[in-house]
Amino acid sequence: MTPPLADVHVLVADDQPDVARTLCRPVERAGARLQFVNSGTAALTAATGRPFDLMIVDLKMPPDDWGGLWLLERLQAEGLRTPALVLSGEGSKKQSIRAIRLGAADWVDKDDAGTELLDRCAEVHGKWQAQALEEAIGRLPAPLAAHFDRYRRANDVDRQVNAGLAALEAVLRFAAVVGLATTPPAPLPGVSALQLARPSMGTWLTVCTRLRTLAGAGGDFSRLLTCLIPGSAAQPVQDLVNLRNSIAHGRTTPTAAHADQLDGLLRRFAARAAAFWRADIGVATTMTYDGMVFHAEFDRLRGTSGPFAHTVVTAGPPVTRQVFLLPYAGAPVTLSPWLVAERGPESGKYHCFQFDGSDARPTTVSPLRYANAGDPAGPTPPPSTATWQAAEPWVR
Repeated sequence: MTPPLADVHVLVADDQPDVARTLCRPVERAGARLQFVNSGTAALTAATGRPFDLMIVDLKMPPDDWGGLWLLERLQAEGLRTPALVLSGEGSKKQSIRAIRLGAADWVDKDDAGTELLDRCAEVHGKWQAQALEEAIGRLPAPLAAHFDRYRRANDVDRQVNAGLAALEAVLRFAAVVGLATTPPAPLPGVSALQLARPSMGTWLTVCTRLRTLAGAGGDFSRLLTCLIPGSAAQPVQDLVNLRNSIAHGRTTPTAAHADQLDGLLRRFAARAAAFWRADIGVATTMTYDGMVFHAEFDRLRGTSGPFAHTVVTAGPPVTRQVFLLPYAGAPVTLSPWLVAERGPESGKYHCFQFDGSDARPTTVSPLRYANAGDPAGPTPPPSTATWQAAEPWVR
């Protein structure tokens, strides 16, 4: 039987580490992976550096008297939404109420933590996982949100597995696009020109894991990929790539066990990304210059309901009609030629098209090929104006 918190990554913030380790022992025995820090400032550094599935926060710790409240305020200001359970001591009911108002999911009296903490952690984590798909559909970039919406609506095992594998491939493809756009070009070990010219799901996984090893790998790429593959733990994703290949070649029939395996991985990614990855994508539309900076207007493509108007102040003029990564902090970064978009003249809806290879044996002038990033059955890609020259620096 799988432990109730198997492989759940938990950040524990408490200035009494021995007490915290004792209180959290049942949580660790339930399969959670715990990281301990001793202040609100250390917790903020950890929480902005990598995704956690849950936080356990002592209210009374540095900085100042109520460092737990300080931490919750900072997390809210930073746009981080990792579910937090707070520990309160005697006489801190007022602070516990304020913590809930600051977004804490629940609170436990320290005197009762020995008997209640595990159940409360499992409850908070379970609720966040249960709503993970809805969070992804509402908050992730449109190409990913569309796939998660299609996956959520699948109503039998075959459809669930096929839509789930398509959603997983969409995550790998999108992460690769962000990585290629934000990382200085260098040959990717193990990626040949022929592979990148005819990319498979396995190719996208290899591109992502190799990009991660390069010096200067884009921060937003690394943060997104870590939501799917913490550290070097790529085997669960590789297993599903193998499953996709087996199904495609008729060697395997989708089962309920496959559906459960996929659902667990997709929900965990969706929950982490919705809480931790704070970038958007958008299409540059217009701009004005006030003599010092540009005020660029973007149609932000978030979730399945966009586009939404968004203004960014930049030092340089973005190219209109290109798709940009819009980081939480920092200047927009073009995703061209890896991701392009066209807006339907009647519907006003954007359709994103993603790099999907080139000629079987490409030359520098071979046009790039594109595929519909959000809906394989949607409109066909526009004629390509980009060539294989953009891809050459990445292959050996």
